[in-house]
Amino acid sequence: MVASNTYLYTGFGEGAPQRGIWLLDVDTGERSLVKGISAAGLVQTVGGRVLFTGTDAEHGVELWVTDGTTEGTVLLKDIHPGGMPSNGTFPSEFPQGLKTLSDGRVLFTANDGEHGWELWVTDGTPDGTRMVLDLVPGAGGNQPRDLVSLPNGKATFVALGADGHPGLWVTDGTAEGTKEILDAFPYFTANQDNRAVALGEGQALYRVEFDAKGQGGQYWVTDGTAEGTHLLDVPWDDGRAAYRTHDMVRTEEGDVIVPVAGTADGSVPPALWIVEGADASARHLLDFPAGTSFSGLTFTNLGAGQTLIRAGGADANLLWVTDGTEAGTLRVEDGWTGAPASSYVPVGDGKALHIEQEGSTGPTTVWLVDGTDRVLLMEASADNPPGDDVNARVLADGRTLFIARELETAREEIWITDGTAAGTKLIGAQVADPNFVPITLPEAEAPTTPETPVAPHHEWSAANALFDVSFYLEHNPDVAAAGADAYQHFLQFGAAEGRDPNAFFDMSFYLNQNPDVLAAGVNALEHYMTSGWQEGRAASFSFDGAAYLTANDDVARAGMNPLEHYLHYGEVEHRAAPQAMPHDTGPQNPLVDALFYFSTYADVAREGVDPTQHFMTSGWQEGRDPNAFFDTDWYLAHNTDVATAQVNPLEHYLQFGAGEGRDPSAAFDGEAYLAHNPDVAEAGMNPLVHYLEYGIAEHRDAFAA
Repeated sequence: MVASNTYLYTGFGEGAPQRGIWLLDVDTGERSLVKGISAAGLVQTVGGRVLFTGTDAEHGVELWVTDGTTEGTVLLKDIHPGGMPSNGTFPSEFPQGLKTLSDGRVLFTANDGEHGWELWVTDGTPDGTRMVLDLVPGAGGNQPRDLVSLPNGKATFVALGADGHPGLWVTDGTAEGTKEILDAFPYFTANQDNRAVALGEGQALYRVEFDAKGQGGQYWVTDGTAEGTHLLDVPWDDGRAAYRTHDMVRTEEGDVIVPVAGTADGSVPPALWIVEGADASARHLLDFPAGTSFSGLTFTNLGAGQTLIRAGGADANLLWVTDGTEAGTLRVEDGWTGAPASSYVPVGDGKALHIEQEGSTGPTTVWLVDGTDRVLLMEASADNPPGDDVNARVLADGRTLFIARELETAREEIWITDGTAAGTKLIGAQVADPNFVPITLPEAEAPTTPETPVAPHHEWSAANALFDVSFYLEHNPDVAAAGADAYQHFLQFGAAEGRDPNAFFDMSFYLNQNPDVLAAGVNALEHYMTSGWQEGRAASFSFDGAAYLTANDDVARAGMNPLEHYLHYGEVEHRAAPQAMPHDTGPQNPLVDALFYFSTYADVAREGVDPTQHFMTSGWQEGRDPNAFFDTDWYLAHNTDVATAQVNPLEHYLQFGAGEGRDPSAAFDGEAYLAHNPDVAEAGMNPLVHYLEYGIAEHRDAFAA
């Protein structure tokens, strides 16, 4: 791969079921698996290495680091030994909120199990990863959030003081440089709707809400000093709509556009204001016409000082282009704003691609727009990029990498464009996460004559290439003591008793993940060898054969059984054994999140048990949570009638609790969600079911109880 055009991302390879960290060459579309691990939150740090939060069976969710190679992808520090804290605490997982400082260090929040949620800093090394300051002694922590990096090597954030009240703080990543700059910050810390964004001239802009319903709020500007912190004169109407995360938008010049909803009676129209970094002041930008909806409000930075604004109207999308001034904000009147799902891809120099889709699954037409005019770039075709949902990243060479999705058919593709028809190319499919981080791979060392590697000790049966006699006898001392033939014992008794034939084939996992094999009553190992590996079935939690073949195309071309190759050759050649991601195997309860359940409970993942089956039969009684927003222990503690009745709390919530206004956890207020999403309330949907199935993907906000 060409290092300068190589990017890391989290998700999947094309046609590969293995989730992990992947490398993508944006010129060739070539992809390779770096490490099979559930990962998120890629952040570039010092020395060209990339930090991310990764989940494995031993450590839970922790901070990892990678240089883009398998060998260089390692656990940075086990901050909370023994796994993650119980869900429902603030926040639901850790580490959280990775924010890069101007000197390359990274701030984040974490809970080490002793000090509660506090602020941490890392330079990408284990020794340089430490808690900044124990602001609130004890297990509760100060719950820092909404970090904004400033250009002077510092960052502002909101945190609770020892008195339990929120304050505005600044830090340089040291205990001595962490100070409170405003101790009476009117910040409703439990509300997910608070936002913060970097403002030009080395400042930060905070949107502050007084309560979970949005009844009252303010905008504040700070440069990290007490004297440079002040309240802005921006109107706030109690009848405002809920805003999506990206609705405070930073322009190319560093100013920030903020939406201001009108009053519910329409006497004050919805509007946009702009906060200028140069003088830290706010001014009016434009009034929207009556009937404008903020639910579809999006912004596209076109470059050359231009921003495209799209809002939902009564009949169709409405479009404006602005240079950040009221006089330079113009309505596009040519009627080419397209269907509501139309998407815009910035290509720089004041231009964007406009992907206009016909219906929900029809062909798309690609136009080149500059905010006032558009020209046809690619005629309508099913081979054009889909236009339901687009996430774009402008690359260092000026081209734009974007993920395009068609939601109804689950089509998902990676494209690259330079703003021309010839330069708009499909480079791959299936990726999952739209977070791409550039990385320069370390230079390979000059080849040397390797020492003869010490091979792992195996004793393979002549009758079966995947039966390790020494492993079987070592792990089954009763068989060894009886002097029985190991392989014959396995065939007659061991397979039915769930005894494993080698270190990387798990009989229980294979049968739990493949109920058709279990129902057929056949030997799991024999099934895997005759057809299972060719069907892409994983041998165990520790070995995903399909991912192994994807990462080792020489093995795939040879048509070899991947586990047989790994055990006989790959292991001694130091090839990676990719970890499998278990899948659900039966009908799922709408509130059981399989990925969350497997990632949180490593013992369930190792056994490959269906998450809904496990939670419904034993998981809730063990205090396990079905998703990140339903806290089993919290629900029972706050609903003593349910606890007394000794019924499954999740089933109670689904059948009765949600309708009675009971909350599933401290992290989710169902009534607030319905109040901010009247379409969900009108449909009579369970608020948490809607949020998990649709709301997260639609970028709707969750509200703490």
